[in-house]
Amino acid sequence: MTSRVRGAAHALLRAAVRGRRERGGEWGEAVLAEFGETRGRWEAVRWLLGGLRAVWLERRGRIRQLPRHIRIGRRVASVAVVGLLGGLVVNTFVVTVHYMPSGSMEPTLGVANRYLVDRIGHRLTGIHRGDVVEFTKVIEAGSAPRTFVKRVVGLPGDTIECRDGKVWRDGSPLDEPYLWGVAEEDRTECATVTLRRGELYVLGDHRLVSVDSREYGPIDEDSVRGRMLVRIHG
Repeated sequence: MTSRVRGAAHALLRAAVRGRRERGGEWGEAVLAEFGETRGRWEAVRWLLGGLRAVWLERRGRIRQLPRHIRIGRRVASVAVVGLLGGLVVNTFVVTVHYMPSGSMEPTLGVANRYLVDRIGHRLTGIHRGDVVEFTKVIEAGSAPRTFVKRVVGLPGDTIECRDGKVWRDGSPLDEPYLWGVAEEDRTECATVTLRRGELYVLGDHRLVSVDSREYGPIDEDSVRGRMLVRIHG
């Protein structure tokens, strides 16, 4: 065990001092040369930590000797790289901008409207009735999953039914001020269903054109990719 720890410490110190070069800075080479004088694994680890600090100070000193415009350029480049990487991570895993390809969510989202999607919030706080969510679903066997944007009107345990041109949840009609302005009798027709664990009932706000849970049934909660935060265009 001791020999493995010492070997790993020496390898790390050597990499820090020399990198891909044949020889490192004066301080770093001195620390590396005296590594063999250490005894035991803990002394080797302490020597490694001290050596890393010496290498850092040495490199910092060399950077300070560079002309000011080069140091500023390097700093700007570093900030730009960090910002770019951070932006990519946020856009991929946290929030992202998508656009609405159809009119199924009018007037909340019009065709080609852009909206901001929160990709992790729903996993932390759960999905609520009224949330506008983005999810994937296979509509036809053998076809690729498609992405949809719909409003959640039912959660596990809810009983959803349609009558008198309205959606009813657990025996009470829903107040849906967000619906497209059409005649009451044209708004909604659906089969009665009680949602099981892990199921959501989703509907488009433009009921006349939306293809949603009325046709393909409840969706799996695990299929939700994100929750709309706000419309940002149009």
